[in-house]
Amino acid sequence: MANPKLPPILINKAGSVYYVYTYKNVWDRELKRSKRGESKKIGTILGGQKDGKIRFDEAFLQEHPEFRNYQVERKGKDYVFTQISEEGITLEQARNIKKLYAGATWALDQIVADSPVGEFLKECFPRNKDYKKILSLAYFLILNQNNNVSFYESFAETTRLPYPRPLSPSAVTRLFQRIELRDVRRYFLLMRSYLQGDEDNKIILALDSTSISSYSTRLTHIEYGKNKDDDALPQLNVLFLVDQKSGLPIFYRFYDGNVPDVSTIRHTIADQALLNMKSVVLVADKGYNSVKNINDCLINKVEFIFNVRLGTKGCLARELIDEHRKEFADLNSGDPYIRKNIATAKVNWKYDPRPVDGKPASNSATAELYYHMFYDPVIYQEAANKLTESLLTIKKKLLENEALTEQEEELKEKFFRNDKEKGLIIVNRRVDDYLKYKGFRVLVSDSEKDPVKAWTAYADRWRVEDAFATLKDRLGCNRIRCSDNKALQGKTFVQFIATGLSLMVRSRIRCYMKENKKAGKLNLVYESDAKILQVLNNVMQTRFNHGYYFDEVAGKKIKYFEALGVGVPGAGPETPEDVQEELMSKLKASDYVDYEDELAVKFQEAILTLPEKQRIVFNLRYYDELEYEDIARVLDSKVETLKVNYHYAKDKIKEYILNR
Repeated sequence: MANPKLPPILINKAGSVYYVYTYKNVWDRELKRSKRGESKKIGTILGGQKDGKIRFDEAFLQEHPEFRNYQVERKGKDYVFTQISEEGITLEQARNIKKLYAGATWALDQIVADSPVGEFLKECFPRNKDYKKILSLAYFLILNQNNNVSFYESFAETTRLPYPRPLSPSAVTRLFQRIELRDVRRYFLLMRSYLQGDEDNKIILALDSTSISSYSTRLTHIEYGKNKDDDALPQLNVLFLVDQKSGLPIFYRFYDGNVPDVSTIRHTIADQALLNMKSVVLVADKGYNSVKNINDCLINKVEFIFNVRLGTKGCLARELIDEHRKEFADLNSGDPYIRKNIATAKVNWKYDPRPVDGKPASNSATAELYYHMFYDPVIYQEAANKLTESLLTIKKKLLENEALTEQEEELKEKFFRNDKEKGLIIVNRRVDDYLKYKGFRVLVSDSEKDPVKAWTAYADRWRVEDAFATLKDRLGCNRIRCSDNKALQGKTFVQFIATGLSLMVRSRIRCYMKENKKAGKLNLVYESDAKILQVLNNVMQTRFNHGYYFDEVAGKKIKYFEALGVGVPGAGPETPEDVQEELMSKLKASDYVDYEDELAVKFQEAILTLPEKQRIVFNLRYYDELEYEDIARVLDSKVETLKVNYHYAKDKIKEYILNR
């Protein structure tokens, strides 16, 4: 389609405004040649420069309606035509206006800004803006519950992200391969230095591991082992260290899938030495408690709180419980806060400070260990009731000649015997032996003398268990969809970051609900943090060439933003200082600003100081020359509101120019 033909054009300046005129040539009989006749104003050049977009007068457009469908811009001696859509904006503008899902990622941005995560990522992965890409992929995992990166590209097309451009699956793989182990370790070191423990305020680190299955046999560490999800697949194991105060995961590493948990403490201590982890206490579950691990911790001066297994006959923990049974029977041994009966025993522990493989232990060193014993009569009663119910069900089935389940057959073999007179009977002694240590938990520590503090530290292990539940259930990381060792390292790091962010979200919501409950306020209807983020993700952001704005937020979405402690988007620019800095840098890099024209520079700077909404309205009206009705349709706003915004914007620009 051919552009309409412009009539002859003149540009004249009056004051600070450039006007557009047309004219007709007339024949001069005396001179016997044509000359310029009377001119007629047909429009104005926007922006106060000789070059720029032309706003045609209505009278001219009535005479030449073909120009209503075009935007005309003067560039030197040329005139550039851009077709206008039916909505009243240019096709180029229409292409550059995007609606993005934004509420959830905006909230995540604020949470990242309140933590050291973003800063440390930028320091460790500055090349190619990889830190922004890592965060964007972490957001993808959090919001999609699927770690298949082939879906990331379409997600990035429609979602507000730290890195705004989509990445193809191959680009994501290349990113994973660029995440070097040395940079990952540097991130760990920065996170460790951020925590800064001391003698009075030790860092309590929850330690645990999980297995992740894989169909690939090409990956290092992939072995068949005890799978914690009962998958009949080879696996690798991943160990996490999580700071129990902040909920931040601070370290992870892989190890072979066939290595039991109990064998990993020595390597973890080595990792600690590498990370300079001083003034820390390791808190671990039963799978990590052993004589060797206790000795390793004592040798390397790593403080610990371990949960002790009670299943072995004649073990030290059982002996200590038996010695203190009278104390547990005394109601005064109950703590009103943790609701457990408590007893503590000091044990003189002997170990070899310099063990050598193949040589007997010297046991020349000693340490005082604290065995904290806890008894919960409610747990005991629940176990007793459950067993009694099962045994009576078995007895009834036997009397009625009903078939037993496999589990019931095992219980029958364990707790029943044939009596010559009475037939099949329950052996009470066996029941008593089975229930003897139910309701008990024993924690051993080399440093924590207070049983309540030891219990609290152990109870806070839910954070690391949360981390694994999040990693596998929420983030879809129960399968390794990767066949390249180098890419696996990078992908796991992104999953590690996503896990940390998810835990921070959950921690904030829990804290909010706890405070509301304490204050007697009406609480959230809380299903899960995932659903909260899904609801917030429906808050849209509209992006333009000249800025952006958020949809209005109402109802429960306001509550959700409040629960996350991030405020409501749209109340002001996103991180105003960052936006201002970014826009100013764009101005400085612009080829269209004449820096010798001080007024032009001030004018541009004044625009950038405007609040978000005013800046958008001013640019769309002044530069893009949209009518208020068109702007209202685009921004889903009222014409009167837009006029007020434009008026305020003009006043602020004028004030800025006059007073700076």
